[in-house]
Amino acid sequence: MASSGDSTQVDKLVRDIYGGDYDRFHLPGSTVASSFGQMNIPERRASVSKNDLARATLVTITNNIGSIARMCALNVGIERVVFVGNFLRVNPLAMKLLSFAMEYWSKGAIKALFLEHEGYFGAVGALVQLLNKNEE
Repeated sequence: MASSGDSTQVDKLVRDIYGGDYDRFHLPGSTVASSFGQMNIPERRASVSKNDLARATLVTITNNIGSIARMCALNVGIERVVFVGNFLRVNPLAMKLLSFAMEYWSKGAIKALFLEHEGYFGAVGALVQLLNKNEE
């Protein structure tokens, strides 16, 4: 559903505000300025598809995850972040968007990595956490 949507029909972009790139802060016109920012206009709301809304939701979620992961990586000084969990299971679009978010927000300094059996590693992490708690 999200793979055939167009989030630019839903989100307000830098170019929607400034008419193009915002050079002062080195922001390309295609950068999301406001997630769901076009949805306050009744005509825009009426013209978007469910697929557009699904894509915009996925872009919002992955941008937020990527931004938070970047901040955490900077705090501990790592250059690679491994993403796991069933959210990514058979979801190449989410992986692509997360990779883009990490690349964009870190200016290429931090890389996103994905495991082949990502769903199982989320469960393994939860098990390890439980075992560590029981040892305390």
